[in-house]
Amino acid sequence: MPRYFFHIKDEAETILDQEGSEFNNLDAVREEATESAREMMSDEVRRGHGPDGRAFVVMDEQGQTVLTFPFTDAMSD
Repeated sequence: MPRYFFHIKDEAETILDQEGSEFNNLDAVREEATESAREMMSDEVRRGHGPDGRAFVVMDEQGQTVLTFPFTDAMSD
């Protein structure tokens, strides 16, 4: 099963996903990005912060970007 790395990028930095996770296909990758972004944004909202400019930059095992997913996209899915 392919492994994908969900790096988190904002205006100031990129947090690298060193472990990655295995998914069957890109639809499953997008579902994970959506759910993870919602969870992370809800934590921020509970602390009184609104959505920010963060995004997942998802890469495959070869280091190719397969998805760029702004967290705000999770609000409309």
